This record gives sequence, structure tokens and C-alpha cells, in this order.
Amino acid sequence: MIEERTQWNVAQLLKEPIGATRNFDVRATVLQDEAGIQQRTPLIGRIVMLRTSEGVLVEGNLDGAVVVECSRCLRPVTVPVTVALEEEFKPTVDVLRGAYLHVDEEDAALLIDEHHILDLGEVLRQALLLETPMQVLCRPDCAGFCQSCGQDLNEGSCDCTPADADPRWDQLSALLQDNNL
Repeated sequence: MIEERTQWNVAQLLKEPIGATRNFDVRATVLQDEAGIQQRTPLIGRIVMLRTSEGVLVEGNLDGAVVVECSRCLRPVTVPVTVALEEEFKPTVDVLRGAYLHVDEEDAALLIDEHHILDLGEVLRQALLLETPMQVLCRPDCAGFCQSCGQDLNEGSCDCTPADADPRWDQLSALLQDNNL
């Protein structure tokens, strides 16, 4: 079984020539019920770390699942997600001399810290949130809720009378009926 982790010490990789690589199996839980999204299963996959002239390029594909609410009936729905990762991390300290480096990187999540620790946690969290669909249905024919009484229409119809149609749509409705649409 793969150990749960998001951090690696890349000091040795930073000492090696450009083009050196390391391969790692990854298992990571990076969401803790954020914005109505729960991580159902850890992200699992393989990453490759490649030494570049600027730092370390991390590439890989990780698969997992999240739980989100159906956009019509609010039931929990498990959705599979795949995170494609391709980010370059830059060191903040020269591994050979110990001197701090000037880094122009705007995203702090893409920096290798002073202890030469490369942390994928925040990058994976952001990627997972981006890969999660915004609107999900529990099933294609989900009926949702009654707008008047709140009855879950997937469980049965309610006793509400249908709301009167907006008169502003009458001409369009007539046109659709004339064209048998």
C-alpha cells in the first residue's frame, strides 16, 4: 500500500545535473470539506520529478473521487476526477552554497522551502478543485424540488397546483405550438 504523503525532500535531486529524474507513487488526501466538496477517495497515481535549469518539474496523473451535491435535488453524488499535474517548483535556497535565492514566483505553492522540501499539497488541492464539475446531477432525469413546497420530486409528485406561466412568454409559447416543437 502506498503511504499517504505530499512532501518530498529534493535536495539530492537539486544537486544532480539537468535531466535527472525521480519517480514516486502518490496517495494524497488534500480536501477537507471545502466549498461543499468532500474528497471521497485519495488521489492516487504516479509522478515524475525532473531536474530543470530552474528547479524541479513535477508531472503526473492522479485519480480520485469527490462528493458534491446534485444541482437539482442536493443529494450527495460521487464523481470520479483525474488531476493532470505539470508544475515547475523553484528552490528558495541554493542547495550547494546555502544562500537564499531571489525567486520571482508569484505562487508560493510552487516554491521549494529552505529545507529543500517540495510540497504538492496546495497544488493538488487547487487542481482537484478545478477538476471538480460545477454542476452535477445525481441522475440524468433528476426532477429536483417543487419550487412551491420543497417536495423532492424524485420521491413522488406534490399536491401543489402548477404555477401560472409568465404572460411575457405567451407569444413564444404560441409560436412553439404552431411549429409543433
